[in-house]
Amino acid sequence: MNAFKTSWLLFKNNLKLYKFYLVVLILATAIYYNFLAVNYNPYLQVLGEQYIFAQVASSLCSIVLFLTVLFFMFHANNFFYKLRYKEIGTYMLMGIPGSKIGIIFALESILLGLTAVVIGLPVGVLFSKLFFMLLAKAMILDIQIPFYIPLKAIGILLLILAVIIFVMGLKNYRMIRRSRLIEILNAAKKEQSLPKIRWVRGLLGVVLILAAYYLALHIFDLPFDLPLDYLETSILILLLICTGTYFFFGSFLAIILNALIQNKKAIYKGSRLVSFSNTLFRLGTHYRSLSMTAILCAATLTAFSGSLALKYFADNNAAVEAPYSISYINQDEQTNQRIKALISESGHQILAEHDSRFIQGEVTYQSGSGQRTENCLITSYSEVRQSLMLTRPGHDQEILAGIEPRDDETVSILHASLVFSGISHVGDNLVIQGRDYVLKKEVKIPFIGEMPDIGQYQTYIVTDEQYDQLKKNSEEMTLHGINITEPQDSMPLVDKIAGVMKNPGGNLNSYAGQYQYKYYLIGAFYFMGLVMAIVFVIATFSTIYFKILSDAVLDREQYKILMKIGMTKQEIAGSIYTQVGTAFILPSLLGIMHGVMAIKVLESFIHYQFTGSIVIGVGILVLAMTGYYVFITRKYQDMVVKGWGIYERA
Repeated sequence: MNAFKTSWLLFKNNLKLYKFYLVVLILATAIYYNFLAVNYNPYLQVLGEQYIFAQVASSLCSIVLFLTVLFFMFHANNFFYKLRYKEIGTYMLMGIPGSKIGIIFALESILLGLTAVVIGLPVGVLFSKLFFMLLAKAMILDIQIPFYIPLKAIGILLLILAVIIFVMGLKNYRMIRRSRLIEILNAAKKEQSLPKIRWVRGLLGVVLILAAYYLALHIFDLPFDLPLDYLETSILILLLICTGTYFFFGSFLAIILNALIQNKKAIYKGSRLVSFSNTLFRLGTHYRSLSMTAILCAATLTAFSGSLALKYFADNNAAVEAPYSISYINQDEQTNQRIKALISESGHQILAEHDSRFIQGEVTYQSGSGQRTENCLITSYSEVRQSLMLTRPGHDQEILAGIEPRDDETVSILHASLVFSGISHVGDNLVIQGRDYVLKKEVKIPFIGEMPDIGQYQTYIVTDEQYDQLKKNSEEMTLHGINITEPQDSMPLVDKIAGVMKNPGGNLNSYAGQYQYKYYLIGAFYFMGLVMAIVFVIATFSTIYFKILSDAVLDREQYKILMKIGMTKQEIAGSIYTQVGTAFILPSLLGIMHGVMAIKVLESFIHYQFTGSIVIGVGILVLAMTGYYVFITRKYQDMVVKGWGIYERA
């Protein structure tokens, strides 16, 4: 029988073993196709700037997905290799050369990859219409995207997957070719040694993680005046998290488990000795897997909660961009009366009116390139207080409590069109209209809105006394805001109002006419972030799956012996739950903490609090991980007590 036929028979016989692996690869292939299809869909390309946003989001997600799939395949292959030690050794005892065995297993892995592509690509094409419908809805695109199959996306996908599959086949061939019969026969009998207790590395891991958390919470207020911008700080945080997690599981966890084993009262209770000892002895080879599980768990929470946070921002920032149903600047009384008459004739009713007063000025501050002067708007604390009573009823006092300035302080209202801000000047000395102030706080609250001529300026809040002094040498401006019934259907009315106004292009803003183009970017990342959260959670589960079941293969003989000397199935189950929990819960908890800190960084950039998004993300992830913990523990127990098909008989 030739190598290909042998590989085909092995592939068919081992489908039960490979089913989880295949499901993940099929799903990843389908998602990967749709990410690539975004770049080559002609019906999206005509959207111009909106399409660029979708393209950026899909390209970034494609890169992350590629790395995730690559890691998953390498991790799974190592598991399959260990699981089939006996089978490989049997072939070697039969006199089959290692090179031929390597070719057989390489071809089998290629068949696995081809199966995933043959099934996954049609699945991706089949669901592409749904994918683009959801993407269009998330990006607030009022268009129909016809069903289209971009051949270029298929070609690129096949090329990328062909390279990955070939590399995996070559890896399997080299791994088996280098295997030695004596090593395979003694693999199960190989004694495991305790990992070295490295106090310095262990404590350093904890210090690095805590340092990363501190930087995440103070990304715009770095200690020791570190000369880093927000991007460099973000990269530093990521490096500290990854290195700290690696040291934590490689050294600090060994310190904790070793201390527990030394505590006789704790360790000799139930079957803890077996559980903690197994975990400790395996840390030398499994700490990388535990570290990767924690990082993938953090990525899952960040992708999911981050997507919810962006959606929350998009929904709430509409009120910041358009604080009133209709607002305009500096119109005479005759124009005001004509506007009110038009509203009355339209069938809409006026619910409330308010005038906000401010002046234009200049602000000077220190930037990275030196001193910088910009145009700005200046208003008083009383004006903001009165405005918030109408635009944020019920929340105005809560907002006002944190923004009341002293005579030497000012508070900045970030302009409405700002989405991400990588620079903060809180605590800096500013010069506004020749007067010195300290910037107390930066906030995103409704005030001017996205008024075409001046909406791009920051608004600085000063005390009433300071404002009275500053406005003496400036012309005061008035924004007249009107709230009406059914503002979402008021676009015809807005057009009529523009016809009676002076300079409506620069002085008119409305809820109905707010063209929220930046939400195309947010919507694209929101939708694709949710898709990536699914990919990450599958990668997290697969990492845990192969790690835990690798332990089950090694522990099978040990638990058989323990059962023979009187250990009951209930005691074995208790030991397994503790052992799996130690290797499962710790990475999950640490990953959740990492993810929460990542969302805190996002809060700093966007100037919103995303507590609800964090709570929802953590709650759903904990529920999913708890259910998976029960499943994987029972799977482990079945493998240990009942065995697993041909591998129990081999």
